[in-house]
Amino acid sequence: MVMDVALATVSMRPIPLGPIMEKLSLSPENYGKGRRFFIQTLDDRALSPDVQEKLVRENPPEGVFKIKGSDHCPFFSKPQSLHKILLEIAQIP
Repeated sequence: MVMDVALATVSMRPIPLGPIMEKLSLSPENYGKGRRFFIQTLDDRALSPDVQEKLVRENPPEGVFKIKGSDHCPFFSKPQSLHKILLEIAQIP
């Protein structure tokens, strides 16, 4: 656990709050040009699985992947599982 905290501490980077606080404006001609996938984090306490399912229903992605035992930050809680999924997505034609 101590090593996990140490790794997380040195891996964290500051993020600007401005873009998060601004209203997102999406246009039909630009949104949807990129491929979208959703990775559900099943033990997420920030966005419950029910909320994640709602997000998927309201804006269906090309594919949905699930990580059991992952919290809101799968790059910390389940990095190997996340890596495997990202490699799988990269191989989808």
